[in-house]
Amino acid sequence: MGAEQNLWGVGLGVIGFAVAAGLFLLLTYLRRLRDQASLLASELETLKQTVGALCSSSVGVDRRVNRLERQGRDLEERQENMECFQQQADPPYDDAIRMVREGADADELVRKLGLSRGAADLIIMIHGMRSEDQLND
Repeated sequence: MGAEQNLWGVGLGVIGFAVAAGLFLLLTYLRRLRDQASLLASELETLKQTVGALCSSSVGVDRRVNRLERQGRDLEERQENMECFQQQADPPYDDAIRMVREGADADELVRKLGLSRGAADLIIMIHGMRSEDQLND
């Protein structure tokens, strides 16, 4: 029986050693997992901060873009208003000159183009004379 007991003792020792080695390997693996989890948590926190900063800056950029778009629309509207005002402010002298060269009189210029009687007479005097001079030559 002594040999049998020794065999059992050796068997139990081998099993104990295997269990201890398995526990050691398991603990080592768990430490690595814990370290990796800690590293991932740190990287996740960094990513959260980066995303937060990007969101904050994008809100600022969005505000600036909206302000610039508003300014662009305002400038475009002001330019259109200025062009309309300029068109309304400038009497249609080119049309009047063309009409005088085609034989229109002062009454027709006043009626069709809305010129004042004095402006119509002046255009006829200047441009009507040229037409008569050209016909006499």
